Amino acid sequence: MRRKPYTATGPIAVFLNGIFMYSKTKEGRAEYWKKYRAEKLPYTTKLCIDCGEEYKQDSNVQKRCNKCRQAICIKCGSIFYPQNKTQPHKYCSNVCKNNALKGKEPECLKANRGIKPRTYHLTHRDKRGSAFDREWRIAVFERDNYTCQACGDRGGELNAHHLKPYKKHPELKHDINNGQTLCVECHKKTDSYGWSNYWKKERAAKRLSQEVIPYEYDGKG
Repeated sequence: MRRKPYTATGPIAVFLNGIFMYSKTKEGRAEYWKKYRAEKLPYTTKLCIDCGEEYKQDSNVQKRCNKCRQAICIKCGSIFYPQNKTQPHKYCSNVCKNNALKGKEPECLKANRGIKPRTYHLTHRDKRGSAFDREWRIAVFERDNYTCQACGDRGGELNAHHLKPYKKHPELKHDINNGQTLCVECHKKTDSYGWSNYWKKERAAKRLSQEVIPYEYDGKG
């Protein structure tokens, strides 16, 4: 006898291949696919690649029996069965993993924390933004009382300017006597601000270093 589906007040039952599936309940859908696989696509019996015993698969990717792939969560202590036991599984879920690692600094960042930017390996430039740079910048600002030494404005957006560029004088990079507090507009007026001024000076130095060959007129042109 065919079972009637529920009314509009309850979950709607779908009759497919002789099995009812209640589309609005998780348990109903799981039961439906369990019966469907048992009748249409049953899992095969295989040999465990670790112990060699026969076992019935729970999924197509399973290669080990439940005894060999059993693991214990180091956070909650529950037993779980990871799909791939070759990889180290310490936690049964992401919830346990996040709770266990909450408040702890990753080991891969401890050695480099405060020394260089995290994206330094993506660029080819000098180390900037390190802890030493920040300490030098704050020391220059405090010495000058957070006041621009060119226009006299106090506060606002300030830059720590190197009087002698540290590209040519790397030993003076963190020397407080080589620093000067400037506002952004005054900093742009310096000769060493930005790439545009840098290349202007480089091109000018290259022209001055070139040998000038005197031109002799032969009178035929």
